[in-house]
Amino acid sequence: MYHQQEHGDAPKPVAQSDGVGVSVNLGHHDARQSQRCSECILPAEYPGIEYDESGQCNYCRRWKRKWDSLDFAKQAAQLEGILGAYRGKLYPYDCLIGLSGGKDSVYAAYILKKHNMRPLACTFDNGFLTETALHNISSTVNALGIGHVVVHAPPGDLHRLYRHCVLTAGEFCSVYNVGIRSALYRMAKCYGIKLVVTGQSNRTEASSPKEYFTCSSGYFQNVGGTVASKKELAGFMYMSQFKRALWHLRRTVVYLQLPSYVPWKEEEFKEELARNVDWRGSVGEQHADCRMSDAKEYLKLKHFGVTELTAKLSSLVRDRQLSREDALVRIQQQVDHLQENEASIREQIRKEFDLSESQLDEAIRASHIPYISKADTFLSNLKNLQEVLRYRKQK
Repeated sequence: MYHQQEHGDAPKPVAQSDGVGVSVNLGHHDARQSQRCSECILPAEYPGIEYDESGQCNYCRRWKRKWDSLDFAKQAAQLEGILGAYRGKLYPYDCLIGLSGGKDSVYAAYILKKHNMRPLACTFDNGFLTETALHNISSTVNALGIGHVVVHAPPGDLHRLYRHCVLTAGEFCSVYNVGIRSALYRMAKCYGIKLVVTGQSNRTEASSPKEYFTCSSGYFQNVGGTVASKKELAGFMYMSQFKRALWHLRRTVVYLQLPSYVPWKEEEFKEELARNVDWRGSVGEQHADCRMSDAKEYLKLKHFGVTELTAKLSSLVRDRQLSREDALVRIQQQVDHLQENEASIREQIRKEFDLSESQLDEAIRASHIPYISKADTFLSNLKNLQEVLRYRKQK
């Protein structure tokens, strides 16, 4: 179901791996009038949110327990220890990194080169990459002198999965999230790489409960099971969540989240990336590397009354990278943009996924929750507990 395209100095892999519509008007949504956490900007509509007597939400309390007293001097030493254990141990690449062209993946590749690592960059062609993303990918690979491989899934298969997930569960992001994850583990196996690095972490990204979004293997099997065979889904996912957990327990692959070890100041490092790798984009943009970003946020706002960017900016507020007031302004700007461009966004969704107006309204009403796997929920909760215990021990 996959094929790969290699760029730069990437060699051949050492081993191959196997009804009635809802209203189409968003109405006037004023972000400033919603009941919100007293510290971040999460509103009362956000799934699973609870406020204490001071008005602080449970997501802020959880973030503080994990991240607030992190000692980055100690983390830097630990990071060097991890990278040192893999540096130069494999030829020609000693680590693997996902490269989407967004600021986080580009900065992660940049940091690895500063630490004298030899990363292989892996891009999953999800069909939605923007011209800006393609420029950033190319300029980063050339400026850093790193290997690069592009992993493709047949466009027809992607379209079928996207359309089905939108109609059935009201979302399409799980498809490319699973695709990205699959591509990374697939290439790690192909090239014999044991260290997979990412610029993503719930310290600086949206920390979404499963009631808002999930891309677990069990969920994806459940929602995709009526449009694709088990063999087709297994080929797309590459491995189950249980098998990935075994890989990590056995240290077959180590998954490293750089923002857990490095001060991840987005407004600062974007200037460094612009100077050194000709990165283009804006920190205020939500996924400038994806041309369907507005479509995703529109569906979230219509279904939940809150966008993913709200959760993202809440993390930046907690990390003291952004004031609460500035975050509220950005959210209102996003909501205004979605309201003003609702007709064109709806048309984009309809054309991309071959939907009628009534089918799009059905998609907005659809929920992913009935397809969530209990087994994957258990494994996810176990992983979260492991992370909490790990960071408590470090502190």
